[in-house]
Amino acid sequence: MERSRVSLVTVLCVLFSRISGAEVEMRVTPGDDVTLYCDCVWRSGFSIVWFRNPSHEHQPPFIMSAADLVRGDFPDYTAQWNPSNQTYDLVVKNVSESDLGLYCCAVREEKITEDETRGGVWKDVYHYGSKSTRLSFLGRTDLSGL
Repeated sequence: MERSRVSLVTVLCVLFSRISGAEVEMRVTPGDDVTLYCDCVWRSGFSIVWFRNPSHEHQPPFIMSAADLVRGDFPDYTAQWNPSNQTYDLVVKNVSESDLGLYCCAVREEKITEDETRGGVWKDVYHYGSKSTRLSFLGRTDLSGL
């Protein structure tokens, strides 16, 4: 389990270094409920996922699938179906400091790939949107890039 967690963190760090496109800053006050809009279109056989790279170094990046959110696996987050864009937007409820960071959505495709030592292996392939959203508090300057 720990090995897969380390692999996920590594993949997410690489992911956030490769995302290109617009970064939108959403400045909120503690306790607000906010909706982050996804620009990826859901298709049958694929799933919408949300990535979060936190502003705080002591929090690991993580990934949330729309199915996780609908099941309630993340109590402060919900997936909201957006029929006009055919996607799941992310609702962050009662925003706290631990929710701050960079968010982006992607469409996840599960593929079977051939591995010389293990045969067929399931692999997640992500198709990213063209924007990411940085969630931060009003009146606070982010010094993480200094």
